[in-house]
Amino acid sequence: MNNAAGRRDLLVGALAIGGGMVIIWLAGQIRGMPGQPFSPGFVPSIVGGVAALVGAVMMLRAARGQAPSIEEQTPSRADEPALRLAALWVLGGIAAIAFLFEAVGFILLLLAWIIGFLLLLGVRPWPALAFAVPMVVAIDAAFSRLLGVPLPPGEWLIDLGLLG
Repeated sequence: MNNAAGRRDLLVGALAIGGGMVIIWLAGQIRGMPGQPFSPGFVPSIVGGVAALVGAVMMLRAARGQAPSIEEQTPSRADEPALRLAALWVLGGIAAIAFLFEAVGFILLLLAWIIGFLLLLGVRPWPALAFAVPMVVAIDAAFSRLLGVPLPPGEWLIDLGLLG
């Protein structure tokens, strides 16, 4: 593990483990809803756990000298800033959703998160919107109907009298 790819994967793996643990901790802070089989922090906890697991696998592979070479994974110089920002968007966006979803509303935050991520990856605005809207509707339906956990619409909608 004396190559640059191995050192990079050790660092990124440690960051993924740390980020995943923060997400799990934040998800644990989300208030549960009486009578609901799953709390709203259920899915963020899974995401945090997967991030930590991926980080652990990256670190183990790097420690064994199995990290892919940098030449195999190096994006073009023009793509690097957008890819780095997209990676930060994923973790930061999940944390922001965990902090703000009760006040702003899960649906609006998730819609902004998906569209922002797609835009950072170079998708044009209309196709990003066309992809994000059905995804958010499907996720909301999965939570509301399959899991029986309604996602918070946002206190601002309630304050405006749009929801009761």
